[in-house]
Amino acid sequence: MKKIIIISVAIVLAVQLANINPAAAQVRAGEVIPVGDSLFIKVNRATTPFAGVKLKGEAFVVVLEMESGKKGATLFYKINTNPDSSQIFLMSGAKKIAPRAVLEDFPSWGQDNDKEIDTLDPKDTIGGTTLTFQHKGTLSILFDVPPEEARTPKKLSVALRMVQPKDDERTFVVNF
Repeated sequence: MKKIIIISVAIVLAVQLANINPAAAQVRAGEVIPVGDSLFIKVNRATTPFAGVKLKGEAFVVVLEMESGKKGATLFYKINTNPDSSQIFLMSGAKKIAPRAVLEDFPSWGQDNDKEIDTLDPKDTIGGTTLTFQHKGTLSILFDVPPEEARTPKKLSVALRMVQPKDDERTFVVNF
């Protein structure tokens, strides 16, 4: 009987870990994550306002603080309202939660840095986003956490690709 329970627990844990990319680096909030040799990212929980975005549950906001130095960087990531195809999603307990809205703030964009809230549309299921910037910038992401998941541990899974100055992919999971 004990063997069956242990095997069952092991299978449940394996399935839960499979939901989060097993090859992903496990990092803590605020830890510096290098991408290539010129881009550095820190992920923290934030309180960035997402005015006008209606939620059914509790807001959970993360901010990816990026530093690319003078060289600059071009990044590609895929984000959408389907947590199974989005490269950025939140795990709340065993539940995968897709992003609800995004706010890009990159001062090197000059007048184009409108800091507009982009509410993700469930009809947009293909494609991705390419960002080119220099120095510092942030990507704030809003998740709508169901009330029953509000108190469960959270993990943010991120997969992105730096296209320039050097092609490099990075996948990481941030524990909150």
